[in-house]
Amino acid sequence: MTSAAAPPRIRTDLRDAVATVEIVNPARHNALSVAMMTELTVALRTMDEDPAVRVVILRGAGERAFVSGADISEFPDQQDRAARQAADEAARTLFAQLSALSVPVIARIHGYCLGAGMALALGADLRCADTRGVLAIPAARLGVGYPLEQTAALVQTVGPAAASDLLFTGRRLPAADALAMGLVDRVVEPDELGKVVDELAAAIAANAPLSVRAAKASLRAVRHLSGGDGASGDATHRLAVEAIARCSTSKDLQEGALAFLQKRPPSFTGH
Repeated sequence: MTSAAAPPRIRTDLRDAVATVEIVNPARHNALSVAMMTELTVALRTMDEDPAVRVVILRGAGERAFVSGADISEFPDQQDRAARQAADEAARTLFAQLSALSVPVIARIHGYCLGAGMALALGADLRCADTRGVLAIPAARLGVGYPLEQTAALVQTVGPAAASDLLFTGRRLPAADALAMGLVDRVVEPDELGKVVDELAAAIAANAPLSVRAAKASLRAVRHLSGGDGASGDATHRLAVEAIARCSTSKDLQEGALAFLQKRPPSFTGH
């Protein structure tokens, strides 16, 4: 068990094609320091480059918080322009890496999910919370300009009116209200959250990896096209078309058809 005095870190685990990435900073409710952002970026990139990984679960350590935001204790040090730029670059790189992941990401949200924690959750494909979850973007209460990319993700998730509400007021939403708003996809009792997320991840991991990656690429392309992203939208569209085409010549396609005819569960390899 990680003690409160343990140094903050990012912990990873891979089991049955499901990678768990855990944010460990219990002394600050899993707030993200600049160093942790960099470490998390590396962990996500490593997971995405590993063909054995079919789905990623993002979670915070302990029981009190998913991620309570950026580590505010570092803010005074970031008054220096170079330090501020380094912090901003670490955050941009992290969220760009999260956005670029080719496998599905599930955010397992318990307790506080604030600021940078909300940005991480918005970067996930699916968000599951427990009934004690509290979600907010308190940027306006801290004098912080919420990043454009995360604002776009928020608007795509809940719409412009609800996004305006959250950003202008900085108010905290209980999980039930977040579900009604569409900010999270499922809300369950605290003792059920792990089971629900694990079952969801296992269901995804059991499917054909190339098909799942193609579906994620297609969803990304649709978001870019609907956002009018021009050249970026064209690139994501091309990648989606290529990912779909790879499925049509895959061994997994043959396995899926054969398993269906033989009335047995398929055994997909990602080839």
